[in-house]
Formats: sequence, C-alpha cells, structure tokens
Amino acid sequence: MGRGRVDFGRGIARLTSYARYHGHANPKADEVWLEWSVGLWVSNLRVKFRAGRLTEDQIAVAEDIGVRFRPPYRNPKPTPKPRSRAERKESDYLKRLGWLEDYFHQHGNVNVPQLQGTESWPGAGRWIARLRGLKRQKELSDAVVLEAESMNICWNPGQGKRSW
Repeated sequence: MGRGRVDFGRGIARLTSYARYHGHANPKADEVWLEWSVGLWVSNLRVKFRAGRLTEDQIAVAEDIGVRFRPPYRNPKPTPKPRSRAERKESDYLKRLGWLEDYFHQHGNVNVPQLQGTESWPGAGRWIARLRGLKRQKELSDAVVLEAESMNICWNPGQGKRSW
C-alpha cells in the first residue's frame, strides 16, 4: 500500500476484515495489519470523534463494527484473583504432605519421629508435631486433615520415648 490518507469508506472496509480476523475492532495504536497501520487509523478516527469531525453515520458504522470511542478501548485482561492466606497455607501443607509420600509407602503412616525426620527432609518430624498442634487448635483446613488421615497420621501419639 502506498503512503497517504485512507478515506473513511476504504478504512472501514479494511477495519471490517481486521475485525473478522481478530475478533475485535480495537487494535493497539502501533499495530500493523496487511501492511497497513490499522492501529494508527483507528487512533486518528478516535481523535476525529473527540473533535466532533465525524458524522452520525460514520460513528454508527464504526460502532457497528465494534470500534470503541470511549476508554477502555479493549476488554481488560482478566486478572487472576490472588489466593488468600488460608489458601496459600493449605496448599503449602498439602505440598509438604506430598513430600512424605515415600515415608508413607515405606512405613504405612506419616508418624515421623519428632527428633529424627526423614532422609530427604530432616525437619519432617517437627513439622508433623506442629501439624498436630494446629489440628488441636482447630486451625487446620478439612482438606489437609483428610489428606493427613489418608496417610494414617496419628493425631494423639502419646508421650514417646524419654531419653533421661
């Protein structure tokens, strides 16, 4: 395409084919499509709209295609809702229970002795003790309790051995 101005009819025709291909008629200002600065053309169209230099028919035709003359020009991208603290804790507990899968398959439970831990996780016994404390304080989610119970955890293990 050569340089120069594109009249409204030709610009709308090109924008219509752009909209059919991309699913919207609101390109970014620097977007080029089929060797044509479609974004710049739409940007200039919006400038003309704000200045009052478009006819009612031109506005109607452009809006029928899907041009937005008022911000936001494009649909905002959906931002994922950040996880709450409770959800982050729950996923962390479930992840750590997953770390004890090998111990569970070897011993049939996850009752790791508090002072021993496992080969891959030396602090596992202390973490299990903390998990039991959270259960007693009713601060553990049902999903974590169910997962731990499926791994045969003993919530009240008793005194344990005394070394003195």
